[in-house]
Amino acid sequence: MSAKKSQHKRKGVASDLNPNRSEAGKFRDILLITNDWIWEIDTEGRFTFTSGQIKQILGYEPEEIIGKYVFDLFLPQEKERLQEEILKHIKLEKPIIERVNWNLTKDGKKVCLVTTGIPIYDENKNLTGYRGVDKDITRQKQSEEQLLEEIERRKKIEKELKVASNKAETSSSAKSDFLSKIGHEIRTPMNGIIGTSVLLKESGLKKEQNELLEIIETSANNILSIIDDILDISRIESGKLKLDKKHFNLIELLNEIERQHSEVAKEKNLDFSIEIKPGVPKFLVGDSARIRQIIVNLLHNAFKFTKRGSVIAGVEKIKEDEENIELIFQIKDTGIGVSESDRDHLFKELTNPLSPISKTFGGSGLGLLISKKITELLGGRIGFESREGNGSVFWFTVLLNPGENPDPKPLEKPEDESVDTGNQMRILVAEDNIINQKVIMATLRQHGHMVEIAVNGKMAVEMYKKNEYDMILMDIQMPVMDGVTATKEIRKIEKESKRKKIKIIAITANASKEDRTQCLETGMNGYIAKPFKKEDLDAQLNNKNC
Repeated sequence: MSAKKSQHKRKGVASDLNPNRSEAGKFRDILLITNDWIWEIDTEGRFTFTSGQIKQILGYEPEEIIGKYVFDLFLPQEKERLQEEILKHIKLEKPIIERVNWNLTKDGKKVCLVTTGIPIYDENKNLTGYRGVDKDITRQKQSEEQLLEEIERRKKIEKELKVASNKAETSSSAKSDFLSKIGHEIRTPMNGIIGTSVLLKESGLKKEQNELLEIIETSANNILSIIDDILDISRIESGKLKLDKKHFNLIELLNEIERQHSEVAKEKNLDFSIEIKPGVPKFLVGDSARIRQIIVNLLHNAFKFTKRGSVIAGVEKIKEDEENIELIFQIKDTGIGVSESDRDHLFKELTNPLSPISKTFGGSGLGLLISKKITELLGGRIGFESREGNGSVFWFTVLLNPGENPDPKPLEKPEDESVDTGNQMRILVAEDNIINQKVIMATLRQHGHMVEIAVNGKMAVEMYKKNEYDMILMDIQMPVMDGVTATKEIRKIEKESKRKKIKIIAITANASKEDRTQCLETGMNGYIAKPFKKEDLDAQLNNKNC
């Protein structure tokens, strides 16, 4: 017998334990390549054969299992119930289809398996037992349970946030600081929820499981949207909201908004378009992000309150001189209109929660309040015309400056070129939150990168001194030493030792423009706000000029 055949005989446990099985060669090949546990039982539920993979899954040698009952491996509290269920299957000769069950390993650990089995018969068509396979899904099941636990914890925090916000100081400065802190605390675990959801969706789940994950993602993003609205109001009231004055392409901006909302219109069977009147300039100077925010808020309300007909947006130039251009934007819908009782509440802080509109459609009214305050900061006005039952026209004006083509010129090649992210990179992740550690590590390893973890800034600096890394992903708020201080220390080491400058990317729940500016001024090369999307991380990994 050749060495190769001898080796196959040793690995094929079935040949020793069940020499009478059919098509032994094919079966042996399957045993050699699969990671799953293959087994056979008799009509009483006793193992008559098991493949060697049981050692990796449950810790038993195959010889230890032969003769044992299937039920002996189940959790004690479930043994009696599952024994009755399985014996009923055997009696009825029904197949076992993807049944999820928890088992105990030889050393007492819990393992979750998916069991599939079919009845087997002798030559006289008499049932002799079952043949099947068990797949280990423990990691997936634990991830799902962690996600559900995190969601429950978030619900508790949201409830505490509501109670705490009612007790917060009325001063706008104190309220702004309080809400910023709460926003940070919520964004950090939200990163874990959204990131884990994305990773689970890519793990080959069933359609129903993917639908549940989409609900989780949508709910998490809705919570983030509400947090952003609250923080915007707080910044406006405390005078901390700063407007950008940059060149932008208005036509391109409106076309993008139209594309984003076309699907919503299609789902509701509504006509939708954005009309640009002649004379509206293409290039302007102003805060395009805030203009987009107002338009999107007004469109959201229009679609929300319109069941049939149309939603039509438009922009027109009112006047222009050498320094300023005044534009008026309008969003017209054929929805339910605004009742007399709701008119006085639309743009105020204390929207009546008991109004018929709030009862029927929900919502906090924050979008309209923010739109009014931002419009005023942009030097404009906002208002509406409406008759109950006959639709509405919401409008706002803005003052902008004439602009030029904002398309960037080709960037010059930097003196200190970053690493080629097309190849495997060695990345140091400085992050104290264990959930976010797992999400970032899993995402980076999908790209083929090597990842090491530092749980605080001081450890990150020490690891940087001893090792060579291609990039550092740096959390800002960490114990012992924060990310800003750690970055300064690393830049100091680089200067003193004339070491090549490493790319440092901030990953932080501090999501304001001021926080981003501080990170870049500290010496970081880029910035990702939590909860980050996979595309955000990809962009930083592939950006050689940041």
